[in-house]
Order: sequence, then C-alpha cells, then structure tokens
Amino acid sequence: MSVAAWATHNRAGEITFVQLDDLEFEFTITTYTKTSSVAADRDSLELCFGDGSPCVFVLRNTEVFLPNDIKRNTYTTTHTFPGRATYTVTMTDPNRNAGINNIPNSVNVQFHLFTKLTILNPIFSGSNTSPVLLQPPIDIGYVGQPFVHNPNAYDADGDSVAFEQIIPFQGVNTEIVNYSFPEDYPTPTSATETLNETTGEYIWFVPVEAGEYNIAFLVKEYRNGVLISCIVRDMQVTIEEGQNLPPEIESPMEICVVAGDTVDFFVIATDPDVGQLVELTALGGPLQSTFFQPASFTVATGFQPQPNIGRFFWATECEHIRSQNYQVVFKARDNYRDSLGLSTLKTVLIKVVGPPPIDVQAIESANNIEVSWELPYRCENIDRFRGFSVWRRQSSNPFTPDTCETGLAGRGYTKIADRVTSTLGSRYNYTDTDIQPGRTYCYRVLAEFAELTPAGTIYNFVESIPSNEACVELRLDIPLIINVSVDETDAATGEMFVRWMKPNATELDTISNAPPYRYEVYRSDGQNGPGTALVYVSANAPSFSAANDTFFVDVPLDTETKPYTYVVEFFAEDTLSLGRTSIASSILLEIASTDRTNFLTWTENVPWQNDLYVIHRQDPGATVFLPIDTVTVRNYTDGNLINELEYCYFIESLGSYNQPTTPDTLINFSQENCGIPIDTVAPCAPMIMVENICDTDDQSTSPDQFVNTITWSAPDPECAYDVAAYNIYYVPNEGQAFTQADIIQTITNGDTIYLHQLTNTVAGCYAVTAIDTVGNESELSNTFCVDNCPLYELPNAFTPNGDGANDFFKPFPYRFVDRIDIKIFNRWGNLVFETNDPDILWNGKNLSGQDLNTGVYFYVCEVFEDRVGGEEIKPIILEGYIQLFRGQ
Repeated sequence: MSVAAWATHNRAGEITFVQLDDLEFEFTITTYTKTSSVAADRDSLELCFGDGSPCVFVLRNTEVFLPNDIKRNTYTTTHTFPGRATYTVTMTDPNRNAGINNIPNSVNVQFHLFTKLTILNPIFSGSNTSPVLLQPPIDIGYVGQPFVHNPNAYDADGDSVAFEQIIPFQGVNTEIVNYSFPEDYPTPTSATETLNETTGEYIWFVPVEAGEYNIAFLVKEYRNGVLISCIVRDMQVTIEEGQNLPPEIESPMEICVVAGDTVDFFVIATDPDVGQLVELTALGGPLQSTFFQPASFTVATGFQPQPNIGRFFWATECEHIRSQNYQVVFKARDNYRDSLGLSTLKTVLIKVVGPPPIDVQAIESANNIEVSWELPYRCENIDRFRGFSVWRRQSSNPFTPDTCETGLAGRGYTKIADRVTSTLGSRYNYTDTDIQPGRTYCYRVLAEFAELTPAGTIYNFVESIPSNEACVELRLDIPLIINVSVDETDAATGEMFVRWMKPNATELDTISNAPPYRYEVYRSDGQNGPGTALVYVSANAPSFSAANDTFFVDVPLDTETKPYTYVVEFFAEDTLSLGRTSIASSILLEIASTDRTNFLTWTENVPWQNDLYVIHRQDPGATVFLPIDTVTVRNYTDGNLINELEYCYFIESLGSYNQPTTPDTLINFSQENCGIPIDTVAPCAPMIMVENICDTDDQSTSPDQFVNTITWSAPDPECAYDVAAYNIYYVPNEGQAFTQADIIQTITNGDTIYLHQLTNTVAGCYAVTAIDTVGNESELSNTFCVDNCPLYELPNAFTPNGDGANDFFKPFPYRFVDRIDIKIFNRWGNLVFETNDPDILWNGKNLSGQDLNTGVYFYVCEVFEDRVGGEEIKPIILEGYIQLFRGQ
C-alpha cells in the first residue's frame, strides 16, 4: 500500500530562480501532481544546490486545485552560494503517476528536475532572474488532431531564450530508460514532432493513441551569446478520444511597430463544431503586470458563443526597443466535455524598433559637407539612447525602408561616425571633412540604443530604421592627384613620378579666379604627412587652357626604404590659393621570408580606390619581371620557392576615382623589393605511442624485458618535408621536466621507432620532437605516459634447513616494487619477523636470531608499488599463512 501511495503522484514541473543579492538566490519548485493521491502528497520537497552544502527540505507555500485531478504546488526557499561559479540545483521525488504511455512502468520511475545557473559578476554582467514559463506544463489533446503547445517563456532581463527537446530525467545525470518520444509511440514514426527552437512552439502531428504522455524541454537562457542558465521543464499531455475539432484563431502572425506607436488588433476565436462555446485567453511578456507600460487584452471571460473576439492594445514606448521579438500567445479552448476541451495556440511576435531620424540634409560648406537632421529625436530622452551613427556611400541608393528594416547592412554604406550627439543651431549636425572634389556623396543616419544587463553594462547595440537619404555632388574645381608611382628604386638616386589632373573647366569660376595659374607640389616622408616640403613650382600659365604643366619627377630620393606623400596646391591671380588636393602616397612593399615562402604586404594612402593589385616577380638569375598573380587585397603569399635564392618583386596597383570626368584606370607602382626564403619553420610535431610488457601477459621479471617501445607516425610532408632527426625525451615521473634521452640522427625509410632500455622499471613519460635539416626543432609531441605493472607473489612454504634449497622465505616472481612492510606472527599473535626489503629473505629465525619451530605462521604485508605518478599511493595488502618445515 505504501508503494502505491508513493507511485501515483508527479505529473509535471520545473525549478525557477530569482537573484536577490550577489550570491543569494530564491528558488521556486513548481510541481503539478495527482490530486487523488492523498497519501503521496508532499508538504515538503528536498532541494540540493550543487555546492557541497547539505540538501534542504523546502516547505510548500501554495497549493491550487485544478480540474482533471490536478493540483499545482509551489515550494520556495532561499540559498546563499559560496562563490561565483556554475551550479546545478536538483530535486528528485518518488515517483511519477502510473500509466504514462511513453514511460514504461512509470509508477516506479522517479521524477527529477534540475536547473543549471551561472552566477555572474554583478559589476560587469548584472544579476540574473531565470525565464518564467507562462503557459502551464499541463495540456490536453485529441487523437487524430494536431497538438500544439508553447511554454511561452518570458525573461524580465531581456535575455535570449532557446528551446531543446530532451528525454526526461529520473535521477542526477540519468535519463529515463526506454523512454519513447511521442512521435515514436506506440511504434516508431507513428507521428512527427517539431520544435521551434526560438519561439518554443511544439507541434505533435498527430497523436494516434489516447493516454498520458510526458515531454521534456531544456529552456536555455543566453546573455550576449553566452549560456547563463538552463531549466528542465517536464510536462504532461493527456490525449483523449473523441470527435472534436480544435478551435481556430484569427490574428496577425508578426507585427513591427515603431516605438511610440500603438499595437491595436482584434483576435477572433471560432470553432468548427457548431454550437460549442469558446474561451479566449492571452499570456506574454507585454501582458505581465511587472512590465513597463504593459499591454492589455480585453475579452469576455469564460466560455462564450462564437465568435469570441478579444482586443489586444499596447501603447509602445521607446523603452520597449530591443533586438528580440516580444511574444504573446493566445489560447482558444472549446467546452467539449467541460474541462477536457481541445485547445489551439497562436503565437504573435511583436518587434519594437527605433524610429528613423527625420529630415536628413547634406550641404557643401567650405570644402566640407555638413550633415544635419531634425532635433529633437523622438527617443533621445531614454537612458539606453547612445546617439547617432552617420553612414556614407558614393552614389545614391534610393531605397525606402519598411517598418521592420533596421540598420544599413548590405546597402553599400560605410559608417563614418558613431555616437554623434552634437548640434548646430536647432538641428543635430555632423561635419564630413574626408571628401574629394568631383564625387557624389550620399548620407543616411541611424539612431543607436544600448541593450543593458540589469547592472547597466552594455552587451549589445540596436539600430533604428534608417533615415532618408541626402546626397551632395561636389565640384571638381581643384586638381586631383592621379599618380604617385616609383619610377626608379634606389637608396640614393630613386625617382618618383607625380601627376595630377587640372580642375574641371566647367566648374572653375575663371572670372572670379583670374589668371595667371600655378601649381605647387609639396612632399612629406611617410604615408600620412600633410606635405611640408615644397619640391616643385610650375610656370605661371596665362590662361586656364594653358595650365597643363601637370606632372613632376621627384629626384633624388631613397625610394628603396621610404614611401612619400604628396599634395598639390592650385593658385590663381599669382598668389590666391584655390585649395589643396588630398594627400596621396606611394606604395611601400615589404617582404618577410620564411621556409620556401615570401610573404608580401604593402601599404598606401591614396584618395582614389585601388581595386586590383598585380604582383610582378623576378626569379633568381632572370633579368626581367613577370606578372605572377592578381589580387584584391594588400598581401600575397608566394610559396614553393627555393630556399637561399633571392626573388624580387614590385606591385602594380589599378584604381579609379569612379567619376566620369576622371581616367578609367589609374596605374601606379611600388618600389622593387627582394626576399630570400630561408627555413625558419620547425616541422610539425609527431604523434607518439608507447608499448611494453605491461601490454602483454608476459610475467617476466628479467631486466632485459624492461624496454619501452616508442613509435610515432611519419610527419605530414606538408609541414615536415625535411625532417632529418628526432629527439627522444623522457621523464621517470609524471609532472617533472623532460630531459633528452637520445637523438635519432639517421633516418632510414622513415624510421619512427625507438627502444628505450630501463632498469627495474618501465614507468615514465615520453615526448618526441622532429628536427629539420637546418636544426629547427618542432614542438613536443603529445606526452605519452606508461606505468609499471607490478607483480609480487609470496610462496606458502619454505624449508630453512641449510640444504641450499628453499632456505629463505622470499617472493617470486616480483617486479616494480619500491618497498614493503611485512610482519610475520606466530600462532599466538607474537611478532617474530619484520622487514622493508622487498626480497624479504627470512631464514626462519625470530627477532632474537633463534630458530623457530616447524609450524604455521601468519603474515601481513603492505606492498608499495613503483608508479609513474611518483606520489605516495595506497599500498596493496597481502595476508596469508606460511608453513615452515625443518628437518628433511
């Protein structure tokens, strides 16, 4: 009777938590039990915290009686953990209710729940409260009808939640044996199950047999992509027989709303079965009373005639902006068989997005572009607002974003400013100074919002809907540099070719800016200088059409090791400066050499866009350079070269301003540079294994057999093509530093075996390194440790009579024993002999040196084995009897 009382009890449940302080948590066990199992009712449950502290019994604080022989119980307690770590909190209770279809012999299967949580640093990551599962873990379905359930997880901290279907547990780390997923009951592939890992919506299509089923989910909570908790929900579904169709719900599926606007829609519940009444309810984060400015769902309570219509209304605020969708689950239930009615769930996802900045304008002003937009911004006054980002592209992309489109990824824009909050007059403002004449620049602006942990630490940023686009087409009224190219490479007499385009005749006001016209060229060392040294002044041109002196060769220079930057300034009326070009530098090529490889990298600082780079190489002994490859990035790996030979290179860049009035292709050259491949790369490490007599049944104690055979795989020729030797490293005890045992300098046919002869042991750890032809040594291989396999056997008789045969009591065979502690007693329990010598060599005399009589003696022997760990290990205890014979 007591077994039956314990057996018909647990149906469903979970463990949730709230963080109260740095290390203090409140835990709530929620269980759904069988009401009629009065004898099995629990007024307390045992909760274990996984931190080494004693488990505690938690008293029940609420119980609610529900229809269909179900009772909901909650048990709440607090616990302070010893420190920040990951803990698994568990509860195990005998037993589940009887007759669960997919759990064999469920009456004798324990009910086990666990929740795993990581205690975060509150300063950096804030506190954490587990997700709350708003939908109860008890549900009803019908044979032949799809069953739909959604736990409807709500996380008050705004953390991400994901779902995984698992096998229910019956104990710590123990899944239920022979459990069947519902889709496999009563036979495999009887039905299908699907789980939306993001929303948690579970669909079982379709149940084929009535009865009770248990399903388990792992509810995983993530913060900034890191798993911080997981909860096991163990739920029960009752499948009924009956001719009943599920209700139907009409509502939107997904809604995007701009923060500050309202979400307002009707939810209509009907039922295909004429005359049935329908109850309509809703659960979700926005409907929680603790939610900031919660939503409302207005509907007549209880079962109502069809159609039952409810209204969802939510006046969103800027505080509601976040990257995750809000989830609201509507449930329609008919009154078929009263409390056994069939239900339908409908999940609605609501995304609240930041409003776009309004009225973006872009105006050219004093060689800059002023970008401005409307002040104030609708959501600028919330704590999570972090300013604006300004985005730019060349040429227009005139798309119109929809309500759900946030950010500018994939639209061809580049972010040029972040966290902008500056104003000019009555508008927000940003000044773009990095512009080039003759180009068209287009701008959009995004608002940015931080997602915060409860401690206020930023873990993510959310972008608003993009603003409108504003474009500016700049005039080409100053020169454009189009060449900074190395003509001659030399450390003292190098030459640099500099060329520029004159301003556009249609865009330069030659009336206000009268002749004569003149160009001045300035140079700086490096690739970022502003152009400080005047290196060239053109002749005065009497007219704009005559201002054609647009190139200059700069000599003598060190073009071998240095790059240079140039700026061209344009003058009218002899002394009136009309402006300077942007800086443009030469290409600097650098080479790093290693084994059979030269790594090429190059840098530049130019106002045009280089799209392609041609690598030219001069091979050893050759007199000309030949192109070997074309790349789009500023690095290149030239492999399969011959070590110790010199290879020389230069880079040819192909670029453009992407403007119709400029040349289609701008070609410039780096200096020439050379590299000599040299083997500086060690071979890859081998993988080893070790074998000895302990891997066989050999009982030998001969030192000749104390040999360790080390073998390793031939190294991969891709990373060890020139191995010339191997170093063998050995250490007797694990954890000590390796010493070199030997070196194999002659390798025949890829010889990868070594025999290591030892004395009185085979214990030790080994590693091997590979050495190439120039002496580069690889990292250590894997460490492979082998242990001794001690033997120590004692005879049961000896004859200490001086005839030279069996005169001593001694072990045979024995090996790998460090020491012993043997004590021998007579039949009255008196100690007659003791020693620590593994050879023992007892000659039958007592501690006083007197011969002992023939008889039976008892021994206790502690055997201390010689092991690779080196530390003291628990001895082996041998006990037995010895027959001592004297006379013949």
